Amino acid sequence: MKNIIIKSFLIISLLLISCSGGNDNSISEENNIPEPEGAILSKPANNSECLEVEAVQFEWNTSKNTTSYDIEVKNLSNDITITQTTTSNSVEISLEKGFPYSWQIISKNEGSVTKTSSTWKFYLSGTPLKNHAPFPAEIITPKPGETIIKGNIELSWTFSDIDSSDTHTFEIYLDNQNASTKIESDYSTTKKSISLNQSGTYYWRIVTKDNHGSTSNSGISSFIIID
Repeated sequence: MKNIIIKSFLIISLLLISCSGGNDNSISEENNIPEPEGAILSKPANNSECLEVEAVQFEWNTSKNTTSYDIEVKNLSNDITITQTTTSNSVEISLEKGFPYSWQIISKNEGSVTKTSSTWKFYLSGTPLKNHAPFPAEIITPKPGETIIKGNIELSWTFSDIDSSDTHTFEIYLDNQNASTKIESDYSTTKKSISLNQSGTYYWRIVTKDNHGSTSNSGISSFIIID
């Protein structure tokens, strides 16, 4: 009889432990927040001219698993960024006219993971212009802050311009101080191979010029050369 009581107690204990474990798993699943999806941008179109008089209307798709969005609008001439949070998939923002801008959307929810959309550019002219300055070049390689072994180094960048019929040349600046030393003028491609055999930090930038004389500056990027 004593053995029966002990076996019954063990069975009941196992059942209780099993039930307790099942409840913990259920709570864990309920607290698992799915990651938000990245937004797909819609308006203003990429590499376009924007003529709104009072404010620019930004629009994007409603992304899944998202409760709010951060929109980041950056003035590409002075690097000033405006950030605004909204639960809608559109917003109006007043911006200073006569400058190129970039914008992107960050999707968020109650979890810690966020997703960032692609980055689009537009030019806010206010009134139609016959010619637009090219958008500032974007540094591709070396990546900002990248460490590279000395020897042959490839500098590369990309750029865009609203005026698709324009032709473009580049000035390349590179040195160990502030990217004020010009090493190439009227360069016609977006890649340049150079030999760097001294270790240290190098600073460089690209000035893009169109055939109308309008220019834009990429801003300074840097990389490190080691032995």
